[in-house]
Amino acid sequence: MKQRGREGKIQPVEVLLERVMPPRYSVMEKLEEAKLAWESIVGPILYKQSAPLDIENNDIIVAAENSLVGSRVAMMGGNIARALAERWGLEVAKVRVVVRRLPLKELPRKKGASALQATNQASALRVREEDVKEFSSRCLENTDFPQDAAESLARLRAFFIKRFKK
Repeated sequence: MKQRGREGKIQPVEVLLERVMPPRYSVMEKLEEAKLAWESIVGPILYKQSAPLDIENNDIIVAAENSLVGSRVAMMGGNIARALAERWGLEVAKVRVVVRRLPLKELPRKKGASALQATNQASALRVREEDVKEFSSRCLENTDFPQDAAESLARLRAFFIKRFKK
């Protein structure tokens, strides 16, 4: 069977994604997993009063409700860094705390939630077709992928950029 548009051996999807996705994709994906497990990292009390925001230059930025909570999170910096390294392979040098209003935590969806709520959540994460077309054309210029594969990768990248806004 003739392979269409490919030269050499078939590469794993991971290699393909590394070429197409923004450079911080894997770090942000791991940080999202760590956010979901934040309570198991810092405990139930600090979980309610703090939240991880971002990772910049190997520093994790954590929001705290007030300076007292901030100092408690900062004192746990070594434990937080160790947990992130052991569970998700995130190398964190230090914990930077910012006192600010916490982002809303996602609550698990209850059974019987209205279809309107589900529709609103889904529409909030829709990507713009202009972005998909732009990324698709760039993907086709730089690679020899079939049109449908390039469009799928472009849709994934547009979703990632909308979701993480960086």
